[in-house]
Amino acid sequence: MTTDPNQIPHDPQEPREPRETPQTPPPYQADQPGETPPPSGGAGPYGSYRSNDYYGAPGGPPPTGGAYAYAAPSPPQPAGIGAIWQKWINVTTRPGVASFAQELPTANWRDIWLTLIGLGILSAITGAIAALYTGQTVTFPRADGTMTTVHVPAGASWFTIITVPLAFFVGVAILFVIAKIFGGTGTFLAQSYAMALFYVPIQGVIAILGLVPFLGGLAAFVLGIYEIILAVFAIAASQRLSTGRSVAVVLLPAVIVFLVLCGLIVALAAIIAAALNGSH
Repeated sequence: MTTDPNQIPHDPQEPREPRETPQTPPPYQADQPGETPPPSGGAGPYGSYRSNDYYGAPGGPPPTGGAYAYAAPSPPQPAGIGAIWQKWINVTTRPGVASFAQELPTANWRDIWLTLIGLGILSAITGAIAALYTGQTVTFPRADGTMTTVHVPAGASWFTIITVPLAFFVGVAILFVIAKIFGGTGTFLAQSYAMALFYVPIQGVIAILGLVPFLGGLAAFVLGIYEIILAVFAIAASQRLSTGRSVAVVLLPAVIVFLVLCGLIVALAAIIAAALNGSH
């Protein structure tokens, strides 16, 4: 056993003084009302820092207010006719690619067909009512240069139950092919669903306002322009295209149709002029 020369010898008979035991500090008590106690923890005068303490409990969500708040995207409305009204309101009152993309996860053929058939029935009813007080006629040119007027019976409006879905799918198919040419990657179902979300309610409003002759024509013009804008957003969301390419997809058929109509008008005018010159 080695002896430390600096250690003072200790008499075994002499009682030893008890060692001081570290005392745990009493819990913090605020001196003033509203005073916040320091954070608890281990090391340091104010306790240790834990990253989870910043967001609350470990694994808890971030704070919901202040500078760290964020707006989570709202879920899409459920599929079915019961929620289709809210979908129409969402895409027509908040135009944008995000509004259409939000509703695409619930795309289904049932909602598309039911809303299109409903639009066809509505158009047939409003057309039959309008035929009671407005003369519905169609004018055709004749080979001798004269015009022939044909009266359209009121019952003919019921064909819209078939023509409305048919015209819709023909238009969607044309845009679908052009979108694929521009690099679109969406499905025909997604594009049909996105376009039906704005086509059906806007055409329904036009059909109802069409009961008033002047107001119906004005509404058809203004809402028709708005339909073109919404079609751009619907194509961009369903086909995952940029806005610029979506504009080209939507306007290219209109340009082609315009050029074809101009050609038909010029050809018709030439036929009428030749018929008039031949009669003299």
